Amino acid sequence: MTTERIRRGIVAGIDGSDGALEAASWAASAARRFEEPLRLVHVLPKHPSSRGGGSTDGDPDVDKMLDAAEKAVLNGQRDLVVERSTHPGPPAHALVELSKTARMLVLGPAATSEMKSVVAGSDVVRVSNRAECPVVVWRGIQGHEVSESRPVVVGVDGSELSDMAVAHAFEFAAFFGVPLVAVHTWAEHSTLGAWYSEERRFTDWSDLVQHEEAWLAESLAGWHEKYPDVEVTRCLERGGPMKVLLEYSFGAQLIAVGSHGRNPFTASIVGSTSQSLIHHARCPVLICRKG
Repeated sequence: MTTERIRRGIVAGIDGSDGALEAASWAASAARRFEEPLRLVHVLPKHPSSRGGGSTDGDPDVDKMLDAAEKAVLNGQRDLVVERSTHPGPPAHALVELSKTARMLVLGPAATSEMKSVVAGSDVVRVSNRAECPVVVWRGIQGHEVSESRPVVVGVDGSELSDMAVAHAFEFAAFFGVPLVAVHTWAEHSTLGAWYSEERRFTDWSDLVQHEEAWLAESLAGWHEKYPDVEVTRCLERGGPMKVLLEYSFGAQLIAVGSHGRNPFTASIVGSTSQSLIHHARCPVLICRKG
């Protein structure tokens, strides 16, 4: 008999940066909505023999950092359970371990450039590729206010991971009381494969569009029944998912996609929609993986 893993808490990584603090504030908002504790964690860069996971004693700088983070996320209120801990590094490994029992991981933005991430692999990309729970990467843009009424956007492609993203997107939309926009993309190359030619650019695509629209409606029907109060807009867009979803991120408060689940090093080289969103989206990005 198998026992389902019990997941608890929303984990926010704290490293002293403004981006991590903003991500933690977003995580606190989500924790309140989901009635989960917020776990503020700091990962030590090395493996100090005198420190174990779960303790912050003996390092006033770390304590000061976590004090500031806790004060910021509580914002004078006491309606949230906040836990805090430190863990031995390296950071990506520690966060992936935490993901095994967490409901969600929330990380600050990828601080490296995309090219550096491709070559060396940033911690954010590594964790997003390997985590065993959903990962939210904070993508707050300075001077870009995110209205609480903006929708949750989800990319839909029919894959198992996309279905997971749809499930989480509906859950977020319901808990945050906002609409959901489901986006499905199509392109001639992906539709026809080897049969594509320049002459086929002028094909009448109306039958295909109708088929894709019907498929999108059917794929969302069960979730709409489960969350009847969530207003759903279905959008069928011609083009590649990377470009289309980046455009949708400008008007969203959260965008959800499935991770490819391939080898993390290979994925970093070839790139993916999720990694493009991590670096360029204009709102937080929710990446779903099989846990």
